[in-house]
Amino acid sequence: MTNALNPLIDSKDFDDYDQHLQNFLQGSLDPHRFVAIRLNLGIYAQRQDGMCMVRAKLPGGRMTPNQLLGFAEAAEKHSGTDSVHITTRQDIQFHFVPLEKTPELQRTLGKYGIATREAGGNTVRNITGCSLSGACPAEHVDINAYIDQTANYFIRHPLTASMPRKFKISFSGCESDCANGLVHDLGVIATRKAGRPGFRLLAGGGLGGKPKEAILLESFIEEDQLIPAIEAVLSVHDKYSDRKRKMRSRIKFLLDKFGVDGFIEKYRIEYARTSNAYSANSQPITTWRERTVDGTQIKTTLRAPTAQHQEDLNILPVSIPDGRLTIQTLRDLADLLYAEGLHDIRTTLDQNLSIFNVPTDRLGSLTVALKTLGLKLPRCGDQVVSCPGTATCPLGITASRQMAPRLSGGVGDLSVRVNGCQNGCANATISDIGLYGKGRRHHGRLVPSYTLQLGGDGSEGGSIGINGPDIPAVRVPSAVSLLHDSYFADRQEGESFRDWVKREGREYFDELLSHLSTVGAMELAFLTRDHGDSSVFKVESLGVGECAGAQAAPADKLLLDARYESDLSVSFGAKNKQADAGESLDNQITYSAQALLEIAGLDGKLTGEALLLPALRTAYPANTAELHQLEQLFTDLRDFQNTLDELQLPELITAAKAITAWAETLVTEFNKRPHSTEEPRSGTDG
Repeated sequence: MTNALNPLIDSKDFDDYDQHLQNFLQGSLDPHRFVAIRLNLGIYAQRQDGMCMVRAKLPGGRMTPNQLLGFAEAAEKHSGTDSVHITTRQDIQFHFVPLEKTPELQRTLGKYGIATREAGGNTVRNITGCSLSGACPAEHVDINAYIDQTANYFIRHPLTASMPRKFKISFSGCESDCANGLVHDLGVIATRKAGRPGFRLLAGGGLGGKPKEAILLESFIEEDQLIPAIEAVLSVHDKYSDRKRKMRSRIKFLLDKFGVDGFIEKYRIEYARTSNAYSANSQPITTWRERTVDGTQIKTTLRAPTAQHQEDLNILPVSIPDGRLTIQTLRDLADLLYAEGLHDIRTTLDQNLSIFNVPTDRLGSLTVALKTLGLKLPRCGDQVVSCPGTATCPLGITASRQMAPRLSGGVGDLSVRVNGCQNGCANATISDIGLYGKGRRHHGRLVPSYTLQLGGDGSEGGSIGINGPDIPAVRVPSAVSLLHDSYFADRQEGESFRDWVKREGREYFDELLSHLSTVGAMELAFLTRDHGDSSVFKVESLGVGECAGAQAAPADKLLLDARYESDLSVSFGAKNKQADAGESLDNQITYSAQALLEIAGLDGKLTGEALLLPALRTAYPANTAELHQLEQLFTDLRDFQNTLDELQLPELITAAKAITAWAETLVTEFNKRPHSTEEPRSGTDG
């Protein structure tokens, strides 16, 4: 049953997950299958045995005071710590949740309208948006309306339930692309063409060990075509991304595989189909505005109260060091917002909070009240963001969370982002000064180190940062200070840090930092310990990261494809597109039959009734009635494809759904059989 507070929540998920957990604990559920199930609900294994990280899904980072109370209650009852953490994707995460407590944590969050569904796994992850959405004077539109439309449309969607890998989308309200579409699988940017509202689409960007800048996929699409365009990109990912090699299964690798023109051609083919099936809204879903300023005049990393485009209302930024919110702070802040009559609070991409719609005459008193809670406005130099690193993440190599408090962006207010491994959770690649952790061997000893990444910018027109030298962890604060001071000493008038980096080039930074990157044998005693750790540094391998997701079993994936084709056949039928509906029904029946062959241990890639029917008769000799229905369905479908008789279509749709339901029943029974496969260890991401 869908939760009225949040359409992303279905209470049935909680009961199903609870049963799956009990089956897993009793040894009657394949551990690999259980990994996929819990990841789909945002539940990750931590570095510590038996402990989980649980991620809430907050589209655009939006929360209410009541949800702050929900986070507090859930952490107090079910977490082993006194706090939650804001991520760089505007989620909120719990740590040290015992696996056995994860069902009740889900239910507690559900009471407050907080979703975790598809906050992890190979799904459409939390959709991020501009930090000033709905209030920025430069925006064309409050992009949150489209974030919600997209999140609601694709939740539990059969196309997105088990993709080759995760898929990340950002939405920006104007061409400044403040939500960093350049490094997303899909970046959606509001724009206008000849006065008409619509969107630019960027595709194929990504961070991690092999960062890539997105290409321009669409310079302009009408706003009513946004959903089918997104669906088309997802379909390209689902069809062509590598399901066998997880480290090459993000959509950015399809640009290498097909080339830019080839990728766009694949997208066009899928878009022709998805747009045909989609029934657009007759009216815009929200009001577009005539903006009064250009986006280049707006700085989204707020350091002080900032006027909204609504008269006499303001955004008040709140600094949250390390993105950590204690249970007491959550409750105190909720009480304060209720007392002030404020109901819109957001997480930001730099792990802070922003309070919206604050009347001008209340700014002073609210700032003072926040200070009594230990909350302050952001300050120059505090744009320092880190991932959990070795504190909780199985993939962590260095103690990034302990490093971050030792760093500062200085008077230049540079952005500094620290990753504990080469994955991109802290977005080091698109910051002024980025660092990612590694183990570097010097004189036969392993030294905790960070590779510098300099001058990055994730917005369209920006670029991925250049790599700098490797610096031992103990010396990183000195390196960051030296970079800051050198920039101020050498920059040209009006030159940004990014432009300075590009002008100077890699060799300059190698030379500037050579005394910090070079390690002498006599210095090892001081360099082989990481921050906050008294033991000699070592890299501990704790298995494959769960940020790479878990693949669905072949039969499960085929049934998802069958459901998707079923939905398409209904959509095509409603629009009197009989030939398209017939093609979708053919696909649906084929996928359902292939799923049955998969669980029978036969060739699940057979196509056509001439091959499928004999194989199914061999595998399921007792199911004569169902097989007769399938044979008759094939015959009726071929007749329909010749005549395109619209009166015949409803009966075919019903018959095809019955065949898919039969396949689902047998696959479900097969999945309940006990398995004895060892569960892999895992990692997390933002």
